[in-house]
Amino acid sequence: MRLADENYFRLAQLLPCRIVEYSGGPKIDKIDSCDHSSKNEFSIQNILQAQHWLYEHQHPIDCTNKRFAIIQNYAWSGFGSTVHQIVWAFGTAIADNRIAVYQVPGNWLYGACSSSTPDCFFLPITNCSIPSKVDGNQTIKINANTGHWPKPILPPIFQNRTFNWYRAQLLFYLMRYKPETLAHVQNTIALDFKSPSIDFHHPYIAVYVRRSDKVKNREMSQAYTLKQYFDLFDADARRANISIIYINSEDEQVFNEFAQINKEKQGYYKLLSIKVQRNVVFGSLIHMKSEQRRKIILEFLSDLFIEANADLHVGTLTSNWCRLVDEMRLVLGKTIPFYTPENKLLMDW
Repeated sequence: MRLADENYFRLAQLLPCRIVEYSGGPKIDKIDSCDHSSKNEFSIQNILQAQHWLYEHQHPIDCTNKRFAIIQNYAWSGFGSTVHQIVWAFGTAIADNRIAVYQVPGNWLYGACSSSTPDCFFLPITNCSIPSKVDGNQTIKINANTGHWPKPILPPIFQNRTFNWYRAQLLFYLMRYKPETLAHVQNTIALDFKSPSIDFHHPYIAVYVRRSDKVKNREMSQAYTLKQYFDLFDADARRANISIIYINSEDEQVFNEFAQINKEKQGYYKLLSIKVQRNVVFGSLIHMKSEQRRKIILEFLSDLFIEANADLHVGTLTSNWCRLVDEMRLVLGKTIPFYTPENKLLMDW
């Protein structure tokens, strides 16, 4: 995934400044969409420093006599939710100055390989082997199915950073795509976008419309129409001369809504989308066979790659998936979001 570059910053200068507030954690964290200075915690140099530190922590030259935390018992929940709870377990391990490892075999619902852990899709969490003995001191176990962040503990090197920044760094580290995963994503883009790379479509805006079970379970205050999403960004997209739009949703009806909206806008927007299975929610995922679920997760990760690489992003932060995308984008230095107004942002897990 590409870091924000001079083209992104040039585009950002065309848009009005805004303060984005992230609530629900230990305190409200604020991000100035126009602050791209080196003093900003989401500056590229701060991000690279954080990822380098996490990698070195998890990849010591010698694993002998290190302290470990074995992550086990993954949450039986949606993809975004379970990933955020793995992030919590990872953060808990680091807070105790331990190297995090995954229990193998694991019981991750989405782990469609022999290890049944996130390593099925992402680069290994560590170069250390799983300790054979769990003594409660040198090695402990952490369940990744109940974690919350009432009082997050950050390593001394990151003490002056916000919780929002730190959690995004942890998530980005855990979700570094394996070469096989990245190859699948790039092949999907080549087939569905009819171009060899996503880079050929910049600048573009990505919109993820979340409905269905999120509304039913009252994690969202309402099901927003696509027009309501457009009202968030349309003026700024035109100001920045962005006419290419990527849309994804579990709701097929969204694409009918787009056709009508774009007709009213005299065909201003050119639509990008990928061929995926629609109407997929957690309730349907749990009844799938492992190989079918693997196909769906690769579709998810293709969507994540496209959304994270977009110049502008639109979504709903009470959706764990949209928050996951937002965190990936923040680590890439992209701080211009357009989010639906919700009364709460579930940032503490």
